[in-house]
Amino acid sequence: MNEDFLTSQKATNALSKMRTKACTLEELELTQEEIDELVSATGNIQYNEFNKTYYITKFNENNYEIISFLNKEAITEKWLELSDIYLGSQFCDMDTLKYVLNLAREKGYNNVHISGDLCAGHPAYKKQDLYLTAKTAQEQANIAIDLFSQYPEFKFYCINGERDISFEKGDSINPLILIQRGLSEKGIEFHHINENVANLVIQGVVKRLQHGTGRLAYTKSYKIEKEMWQQFENMSDNVIIKNRNYDIKFVQFGHYHVNSYQELGGIRITSTAGMVFDDKGVLNENTSYPTAKFSEATIKSGKVTRFITENVMNPKNVKM
Repeated sequence: MNEDFLTSQKATNALSKMRTKACTLEELELTQEEIDELVSATGNIQYNEFNKTYYITKFNENNYEIISFLNKEAITEKWLELSDIYLGSQFCDMDTLKYVLNLAREKGYNNVHISGDLCAGHPAYKKQDLYLTAKTAQEQANIAIDLFSQYPEFKFYCINGERDISFEKGDSINPLILIQRGLSEKGIEFHHINENVANLVIQGVVKRLQHGTGRLAYTKSYKIEKEMWQQFENMSDNVIIKNRNYDIKFVQFGHYHVNSYQELGGIRITSTAGMVFDDKGVLNENTSYPTAKFSEATIKSGKVTRFITENVMNPKNVKM
C-alpha cells in the first residue's frame, strides 16, 4: 500500500482507523466519493456487503495479516481450524464440513483458518485422476465459492497446500486465487497468501498457519510430533514485521491428517485430521475420521492468559 497517493488528511486518518478494525462509512467520516478515491489509490481495500464495512486486505507479499494490534485489555479471540479439505475429490466429506461451519455460526465463531489443501489438486497422476470429481482449478474453486458464499459473515484465512499449487503449471492458476476473486465479488473476506506458511498477528501475538514441514511433498509418511520437534528446535519464537517484534504463540499445521495438540516452548501447536476419509475410501477401525478444531485464546498486552481447543466431528460419521 502506497500512502503517498492519498490526497487528504481525512483519507490518511481513515486508513489509520482501518488498520485496527473494519469500519463503516459513517465511522470513516468520508463521502462515498472520498471512499472511492481511497480504494482506487491503495488498491488494497475491500467492502463486506454482509457487514456493510470496509476493511484492508493485508495478507500480502510480506506474508502476514494484521488482525488486531497490541491491546492493554484482556481480549478473547476465537477461530475455527480446518485443513486438508480436498474440494473436488470423492474423499472430501462435505457433510462434516457443512456441519462444522454451521456449528461455528451457532457458536459465534466467524474466523476460519485453513492450513492448506483446500482443493484436491491437478489430475497429474492416473490414480489421482480417478478419484477427482472436479478436474480443473475453476471447477474446484467454484465448489468453494458456492459453499463459502453461504457464510457471508465469516472471514476466511487460507494458505497453500501442495495440492492447491499443483495447478501452477503453464497457464494454470492456483484455485485459491480464483476463490478469492469470486468471494471478493460477493463482499466475503477470503484472505489468501500464495505460500504454504503465513503469519496472523492477533492482539499482538503471532499465529502461524503452516502446511506440513515447510517443504512440499505428496506424502503422509511424516510423523507430526517428530517434525514439530525438529522445526521448533531450529526456529526462533518471534517474527519481525515492519520493524516490530511479535512472539509466535500458536501454530496450526495441515498436511498430516492427524488430531494433535501440544505445547513446545510456550507455543501452542494444533493439527486436525482434515475433512477427508482415508485415501482408500474404506471406513473401518483404522479410519481417521474428519475433524476440525474450535480454539479460543484470551490475550492481554501480548500475553496469552488462557487457551482452549477442542476437536469437533460430525456425529453421523462416528462409529459407536
